[in-house]
Amino acid sequence: MAEHAQVDFQCCEPVASPVRIHQVPLLAGALLCLLSAWYFARVIAPAALGASAPSVQQGLMPEWIGCRAILHRRNPYRLELTQQIEVAIYGKTVSADSVANQHRFAYPAFFIFLFFPMAILPFHVAQLVMLLAGVALSARSVIWWTDGRSVSNHDAVAFAILVFAAYPVVVCLQLRQPTLIIAALLAFSLFCVRSGRLALAGAVAALASAKPQLAVAVLLPLSAWAVASWRKRKAFVFSLAASLLALTMASELAVPGWLSPWLHTVRAYSHYAGARPLLADLTHEHFFIPAAVLLISAVIWVSFEFGDTDLLFSVSFSIAAFQLLFPFQMYNEILLLPAALWAVKNADRIRERGQLHVLLFSCAWIALAGEWIAMLALSWWDIAAPGSGLKLWQVPLVATWLYPMLLFAALASFAASCLLPRSQVRIARSRTA
Repeated sequence: MAEHAQVDFQCCEPVASPVRIHQVPLLAGALLCLLSAWYFARVIAPAALGASAPSVQQGLMPEWIGCRAILHRRNPYRLELTQQIEVAIYGKTVSADSVANQHRFAYPAFFIFLFFPMAILPFHVAQLVMLLAGVALSARSVIWWTDGRSVSNHDAVAFAILVFAAYPVVVCLQLRQPTLIIAALLAFSLFCVRSGRLALAGAVAALASAKPQLAVAVLLPLSAWAVASWRKRKAFVFSLAASLLALTMASELAVPGWLSPWLHTVRAYSHYAGARPLLADLTHEHFFIPAAVLLISAVIWVSFEFGDTDLLFSVSFSIAAFQLLFPFQMYNEILLLPAALWAVKNADRIRERGQLHVLLFSCAWIALAGEWIAMLALSWWDIAAPGSGLKLWQVPLVATWLYPMLLFAALASFAASCLLPRSQVRIARSRTA
């Protein structure tokens, strides 16, 4: 596409050569990981978590009930509807000071335009359709994220299997989480951008904004990419803005005055959902705001610098950064897929940057592999001696918690190794001038 003009940025030029891997061992290993992950999720985790184990009711009931209320032009954020959701999940209402998740409908009202086909179906049918749609779109998103380049059919199949073997994705499927659909929409929006369909990309991105805490991680680098060459790419921004405006106005007609109660629900989310940002855990909530500002500034810088040369990297870096900024929910790690795919495709570039970068990316891969190895070992142990897997069932979850932080550290170091020398050259030139 003509819009993707390359700049003189040698260390960051994309490598077009495909990644060479041994197909059969990879497919066999991926299938083994898939089986062990689902055994862990279906047998070991529910026995350990008890009533807190992921269920369809926990993941889909708030969306289903909330959207049905919108279809009947009722406010989905009112207390009575939240209590209806709680009764459907827990069999009783939950007090405000309870440790249990209140499971409010926490989406903007225009979520209905994405979810209404599910809302008009009976719940048992809607959850099945959501499962099938999530599986199909998640598998397809492997191609959308990579634009189908440098990935053979066998590799794509292996990557898709490994995606469904990751415990966060398994949890996402168990919950029928809309994150599956949102992640696929964001992948398709990036695919449309790279194929030149900017108006369609903006419209799809607006629909993905139904989960704004996920969408912003992709929309920020895409918007920076568009602004960097405004005359050629402004159609993306105009389409995104117009679509968001249309969705907001249509939502106001369906549920007048929805914005204020939705914002109140969003502000309360971190308290009733029991989730904290990983960055808050790392800083012990000291200097969280300055650290968050620094991270967002880094995302903007990387987005402008890498947008023309490696758009997938700028998106991956942004996603990894926002994973640290928003309340941690394991199933949202499905959005880290493009970062993992970028690292696989650019293994040669990473090695060229030096041993430090190889070490950092290796640590991220070890955390990811550690999750699979732990689930595999626990599954076989539990099969051999039923109940034994409960003794160390938290080990895969620790690896899942570590992975986003390690991946961000690796991506940040790679970005710094490319950008800092260029900044030094700019400073030297400015002083000379």
